[in-house]
Amino acid sequence: MTEPVGGPLGKRAAPGAVNPGFFTVERVLVLMTAVSAIIAIMTKSHCRTSGWATPDQQSTVCWSEFPNSFVDDKLGTLFPFLSQGSPFEHSVVAGWVAGITAALTSGSGDGALRQLAFFDLNAALIAVVWILTVIVVARTAGRRIWDAALVAASPLLMLVAYVSWDFWAAALVSLALYFFARRRTLWAGAVLGVASMAAPYPVLVLLALVFLGIRARRVTKMLEMFGAALIAWLLVLAPVMAVNPSAFPAHVTDLLAAEPSESSLYGGWNLVAERMGWPALDASASNAAAAILLAVLLLGIAALALYAPRRPRVAQLVFVAVAGFVVLGKNTEPWHAVWLLPLLALALPRWRPVLLWQAAVIAHFIALMLFRSKVLGGISNQHAIDTPYFMLAAMTAGAATCVLIALTVREMFKPGLDVVRRGSVEDPQGGDLLGPPADPRIALLDEAASSGKAAAPGGEAGGDHVKTVIEN
Repeated sequence: MTEPVGGPLGKRAAPGAVNPGFFTVERVLVLMTAVSAIIAIMTKSHCRTSGWATPDQQSTVCWSEFPNSFVDDKLGTLFPFLSQGSPFEHSVVAGWVAGITAALTSGSGDGALRQLAFFDLNAALIAVVWILTVIVVARTAGRRIWDAALVAASPLLMLVAYVSWDFWAAALVSLALYFFARRRTLWAGAVLGVASMAAPYPVLVLLALVFLGIRARRVTKMLEMFGAALIAWLLVLAPVMAVNPSAFPAHVTDLLAAEPSESSLYGGWNLVAERMGWPALDASASNAAAAILLAVLLLGIAALALYAPRRPRVAQLVFVAVAGFVVLGKNTEPWHAVWLLPLLALALPRWRPVLLWQAAVIAHFIALMLFRSKVLGGISNQHAIDTPYFMLAAMTAGAATCVLIALTVREMFKPGLDVVRRGSVEDPQGGDLLGPPADPRIALLDEAASSGKAAAPGGEAGGDHVKTVIEN
């Protein structure tokens, strides 16, 4: 427990060096995650007992999209994307989860009781997904299995895990990287296709893998993965288009027409512009600025993949792409940081910078809640904050994310600083980018050929030696 602050690794914490008995590494990680999930539900205890009323739910920082969406999007009577007139504004995967869980709570009563049951059921599902994500990250990390504790015991997740459906996207991307690391490229693509219907950022993950495939001369494999992703994306969308064809296009139109969030660069500019009397950015201007910056981000990702002195690890490039999207996106929210945590555990498993970053994001989330309590509810300054303090917290969180990006890029150019590459490890998540798996028979032939040549420079005896090995 002291290793994050500089202490030594415990003598009973070395996988393979000691017999842990019942408490294997994965079981300890599951226990850690279970404790974190319980703490996370405790952070919502005020709203669970008093209800989700504005501005009280913001001033007490127990706000969540689950119960609010249940009321605002009429989930008790309308199934997202399938029912005509459904106002659901979240992703298609979130709509499936919300619709199914709302149906499962139909027998729990009406009004506040059903709203509470809906929140509890979604929180329980997130807790299960959280545990599964930790197991997947641990198995994807290779020899550094303990790095999954960054996800299992995350202070950030204790506060925001039950805020939105974004954890589903993080879990699906983690599963896709696990498949990719195991050379199951088509499965990785299919899962990323489903994840793209849970959040937009998995598209950047796909592109980052394609760029790495170009450098590794595995273009065909990456294109096959891209095709599998497209097919899976269409399969998830197909029921919606069959039942309610106008729902998904209207969803995309609403996203483009929406004003930028307060936590984004463009929404932050509008808050400052309102105070200073400067021109604000409308939805069209925000979309254009975000598109230009994201295009620059993609060029940067391609340059890193193709021209870094050593091919970046998969997790490193994927993290830089997703973190850049979080910083530059128009609809950025502080709880989108859950997308980054599993990637950080694989890309930059350093406790101190990751904990400091989480502290900055937590401050940003609390500041947003207190800021909204003032804007939405006109609450007194004793339980709210004004624009300058919120902007300071948002800028600090954005700067902290940029610092993590810079640290990751530095390790791309200086692989000796990368703790994952120590011990001549190439890339635990490299999968098919690393070439075909080693065949022990080929290795034996190589060894026989080299020893044969050493024994008989003329080549005749060496050939007999290789022939004997083949026959054996």
